Amino acid sequence: MTSVAPAIDPARATPRARPRSNSTPMIRTPGPVRVAAALVLLAGCTASSEEVRPPDDELFFPTGIAVSPDETLLFVASANSDLRYDSGVVSVVDLPTVDRDVDRLLAGQDLDEADCKPSDTCPTCGPELGVFRGTVRCHERRYLLSNASVRTGNFSTDLGVQDTGVGNLRLILPVRGDPSITWIDWNGADRRLDCEGGAGGFALCDDDHRLNRLLDNKELPAVVEEPYEVYVDSDGEYAMVTHLTTGVVSLVDSPRAGKPVLADALSGLFATQFDIGQATAIAGRSPALPGTLVYVGGRGRDQNRIQVFSVDRGSRARPVMVPTFFFHLTGLGATSSTDTRAITFNTAGDRMFVVNRLPPSLQVYDTSLDTTGLPRNRIVGATDLCREASRVVLADTGDGERAYVSCFSDGQVWVIDPRAGVQLEAIIQVGRGPHEMAVSTTHRKLYVSNFLEDTIAVVDLTPGVPSRNHVVLRIGEPRE
Repeated sequence: MTSVAPAIDPARATPRARPRSNSTPMIRTPGPVRVAAALVLLAGCTASSEEVRPPDDELFFPTGIAVSPDETLLFVASANSDLRYDSGVVSVVDLPTVDRDVDRLLAGQDLDEADCKPSDTCPTCGPELGVFRGTVRCHERRYLLSNASVRTGNFSTDLGVQDTGVGNLRLILPVRGDPSITWIDWNGADRRLDCEGGAGGFALCDDDHRLNRLLDNKELPAVVEEPYEVYVDSDGEYAMVTHLTTGVVSLVDSPRAGKPVLADALSGLFATQFDIGQATAIAGRSPALPGTLVYVGGRGRDQNRIQVFSVDRGSRARPVMVPTFFFHLTGLGATSSTDTRAITFNTAGDRMFVVNRLPPSLQVYDTSLDTTGLPRNRIVGATDLCREASRVVLADTGDGERAYVSCFSDGQVWVIDPRAGVQLEAIIQVGRGPHEMAVSTTHRKLYVSNFLEDTIAVVDLTPGVPSRNHVVLRIGEPRE
């Protein structure tokens, strides 16, 4: 498989039984070889089910993270990428508790409890000197909600949040180990996740919560192999998922008051005469508006295309995806952009930010509507990036919008000012293997999942303070 580099990146962490050829069909029944091999290894040892059950108060190979709409919770998916345990986990971080500790740290107070330790601190620094004091790391149990986690399949890659109303949420989780698109409900009243019919007790998500066949019909094809990134539209009540290696894009119909169903799938979107291509990045242009367009990027030889979709419900029982048009990433040195890894839009939907690895660049496109009512999709700026950039998010915490790009192999987040020239503003050392990011403008924080060290880095984004663009707290004990 040609996938995300380096080999220990989240998208390549699944063990392989054999390589695939480019002639492999794009929609096919998922092979359980990877999971079966893991089960054989487990069967050959004497460990009990309790010994291989993952802990509910730790992070291990965190990948997808997402902030709740009210910005009080951070959902974190642990991928279990070394198969140390029998499953992955989705945990819930209480953000007000994180804020409380950060406020104390920035006020010069020590967190002297047993589960917190100084890390990279400067004993002669402090807020009174106008110098950032340093980072503190604390055990996850300090911030994770108890009895709120659930167990999932292995090798989760991303995580999206749907607002289902009255304080309830739904998580959509691409899981490569099953493989499946797993859905998990958040019960706001009980403050816990549920994907096992209310069984509780840190149970494993049941089969009803793992989407793996069109319309839940065993006679129809399975289309979920290598699910990768997810876009969730709360207003449209659907989610779309890209798939590595196959180039498939799947559509999940997710009614607020009903059960999600895998409603549609399209293949061949990024196929060329050389290979079948891969579907990678995905984002909605204006999620708050009805009928938003969804942009999907890919990677592969001679592949620099962005495919645009609409989702049509019409009078059908289930929605379908409609490919509307596509355009190429060209101009300002972007003529060979063949490895798109992330897409995001500003709130207005009139600017698109694209992370590409070939060449390493952040490209900005004008996606405002022209006189015909269609997006212009015209490049207006670009800048060089780090190697192996993974994700991009936008945030305005009081002094203008910034783009934040995670750099997996360098352990960094690059801060890009998109105004007047698209310039690099800062480089933040966040930890080993930064992958996904989430932003809270209310808390003025950036949260980064460090895949290779089992931590979440908390970055202060407050304008005009010494701690800005610094990791002020590390959630979790870094793996050696």
